[in-house]
Amino acid sequence: MPEIFGCKGDRQEALRLDRKEVGENVSRMIHVGRRVVLLYLFRMSFAGKRVLLFAASLFGYQDAIKSCLEQSGAKVDYFDERPANSFFVKAMIRINRNTLAAYIDRYHLRIAEQTKETPYDYILVIKGESMSSKTIKYLKHLHPQAQCVIYHWDSIANNANALRILPLFDRAFSFDRNDCRQFGMTFLPLFYMQEYADLAKESRPMDYDLLFVGTTHSDRYSLVNAVTRQIDTWGGRYFTYFFFPSKILYYKMRLLDRHLRGTHARDFHFKALGKQEVFDLFARTKATIDIQHPRQTGLTMRCIEALGAKKKLITTNAQIKEYDFYREQNILVIDRHHPVVPAEFFNTAYEELPETIYRKYSLENWLHTVLS
Repeated sequence: MPEIFGCKGDRQEALRLDRKEVGENVSRMIHVGRRVVLLYLFRMSFAGKRVLLFAASLFGYQDAIKSCLEQSGAKVDYFDERPANSFFVKAMIRINRNTLAAYIDRYHLRIAEQTKETPYDYILVIKGESMSSKTIKYLKHLHPQAQCVIYHWDSIANNANALRILPLFDRAFSFDRNDCRQFGMTFLPLFYMQEYADLAKESRPMDYDLLFVGTTHSDRYSLVNAVTRQIDTWGGRYFTYFFFPSKILYYKMRLLDRHLRGTHARDFHFKALGKQEVFDLFARTKATIDIQHPRQTGLTMRCIEALGAKKKLITTNAQIKEYDFYREQNILVIDRHHPVVPAEFFNTAYEELPETIYRKYSLENWLHTVLS
């Protein structure tokens, strides 16, 4: 029967499109299936395990770790490693832990006595800035069967207590490659929470070209403002939220830090944004900016969160070029003394990465590595 009005070509095109759509659906099913299998294996690996977790309260990351472990079937007892989160206590621990040693040790002793009958499989300490050698030794005495693991998500240079307790752990990890080389730890970058991966699946209008939300330290304030002034020249949009833990610290730093001279308290915020507020801002921006501490070489949490959310990133940390997720189209490395941010960076599309890379930096994979 003769084909009329190009029906044969139309049918072939339809078949081609059907095959393409089937192929895309199969790829999506394979991806979803692989993630389900990996999550199942992850959850089976911790089923019935008992974990004693010490971590300072920090923007909800400790809750994410606890929740992820519990979703895997583990039973977790979490305690803030600090006896209090007042500005005074935080400052004294950072400046000289010995000034509050008796107070801190009593707090840790109460936790040890409270949990001594629990047969833990793991004792996981995040940073351990306030914990003494005496406390770690006592916990190991009470739980000789437990693997004792520490993870440093801050540089050793910012944690005077770190080297005192480091030899007491069975395994030690750090996000800072230089610290790992110098002190014999295992290198392990930070992670992103599942909520950031969920943002990558959303389709929302981009209200901002650039987002900065973070604690104010070193030259962060002046550097971010140098970048936003450049964005102003081509009519870009940005959102900045400079956080200080207290006004006392702000006024102290304004006297000591040349980068803050001439600023006003109204330029800063003294209450941290909620987790959901940060997620909402992340969902509505094309890119985020990371200014790492000058004494730090490891990638901050913000860098990994940008990866998870599939957002572009501007950073002062040139070491990011050594990571497997680095792509020039996605990540702009700037000189912290002479930052240059071209408008073209915001106008090109985000380059998708292999799924294996995204999985590598997930919280699930991070926990599997730390507690393997």
